[in-house]
Amino acid sequence: MASTLPAEGSIVYRHQEKKSSFKRFEKSLNRVFIFLYRIYFLPLFGLGKAMILIHTIGRKTGKKRTKPVLCRRFYTGKLTLYSPRGMKADWLRNVLATKEHTLKIHKGFKKFDAKATLIVDDETKWKHLEYWFDNFLDAKQIFGYDKEIHKDVVGTEEFKKLSHMIEFIQLEPI
Repeated sequence: MASTLPAEGSIVYRHQEKKSSFKRFEKSLNRVFIFLYRIYFLPLFGLGKAMILIHTIGRKTGKKRTKPVLCRRFYTGKLTLYSPRGMKADWLRNVLATKEHTLKIHKGFKKFDAKATLIVDDETKWKHLEYWFDNFLDAKQIFGYDKEIHKDVVGTEEFKKLSHMIEFIQLEPI
């Protein structure tokens, strides 16, 4: 019987693996990040180009929530957010639960309202992920992918699994 779990050294395995100690560390790191972003310390050093703050309302509690999220401009020209946990991410479920998927964005020194659109088409998600691997150097840090070592992983089964695991959300300013 073949195992359905990805191999330990694979990109998918590294992307899926999260330990509870890392989750606690990530939560405290997010608090520090949000504080430094709000006092405009991080945007001053250019971090506002890659990371944004999303302000949503909790779908269960109704409380205001803020989450730092990685943001990129892909071939579509629109701001695109990426959810590594797929539909399990609380911030994504909060966005999708809001009326007409509108949310407040804090990008760099600017604040604006935006409409979020979830990309559901597998082919479009594939194109976004392929564009990311080909054009951005941070794919090495995020996915554990290095062009020199792994060569071309876009056509592999691992890549297909990865494109099914993550979600992309496009933002349009209102």
